[in-house]
Amino acid sequence: MRIKAEYKGKTIVKHTTVRNIIIVVDNIDVSKYKYYVSIGMGYLFEKESETTTAPEPIKYEGIEQEVEQQTKPSDAKSKTKRTKRRVSPKVHGGLGESE
Repeated sequence: MRIKAEYKGKTIVKHTTVRNIIIVVDNIDVSKYKYYVSIGMGYLFEKESETTTAPEPIKYEGIEQEVEQQTKPSDAKSKTKRTKRRVSPKVHGGLGESE
């Protein structure tokens, strides 16, 4: 990581609720990059240009499988409509009825 050229030689004041932090960009230690990112100053840094080539793209290959279709004879029965059972109010202590 290195400091962007547009910020070199500048002084930045970061206003917080507790106090104001004054940062002189020329005095920044680049090895403390994570600290500066944690206080919101990550925009001061840029990655150094890499001379390596881009990595090769990842290739995905699928596995072909034979799919057998299975039909169940009970499929027609499982789709029947259920009806509600009526329960007499006397069995479960009906509302407002006295014996």
